[in-house]
Amino acid sequence: MPIAYRLDQDRRLVLTRAWGVLTDADILDHKERLAKDPHFQAPMVELSDLRSVERLDVTTEGVKAMVAHDAGNADRVAGHRLAMVVGSDEVFGMARMYGLRRGADGDGVGVFREIAAAEAWLGFGPTPAAS
Repeated sequence: MPIAYRLDQDRRLVLTRAWGVLTDADILDHKERLAKDPHFQAPMVELSDLRSVERLDVTTEGVKAMVAHDAGNADRVAGHRLAMVVGSDEVFGMARMYGLRRGADGDGVGVFREIAAAEAWLGFGPTPAAS
C-alpha cells in the first residue's frame, strides 16, 4: 500500500506520506488503520505529504465513501484536522473535493502546495506573512 504514517504523541501529530498510484481502497484502508490505531488519541492533527503521488485512481464515489467513513468514526476522530500537501493540480482538485464534501466540517481540511504553510495552518511553525 502506498501510504504510511507515524504518530508523534508529543505534538499530537500524525505524519502521513503517500506515493505512487493512490486508489480509493488505499485511502479508505489508511483511514481505517488510523481510526483503529490504539495510539491515535483524538484530537490529533494530520500532516499528509502527497507530493510523491504520481497518479490518482480516486473516484467521486470513493470520496463519498471517505466522508462516510469520517462520519461513522466521528467519536473516534473528533477534532481531527487534516493538512494535505500536494504536488499536482489533479491531487489538489481531489483533495479540495474531499474537504468540500465534508460539509460544515470541511474547515478541518486544508490543501497546500508547501509544507511550511500546512504546518502553520496546523499550529506548528511560524504563521505565513499576509500578502
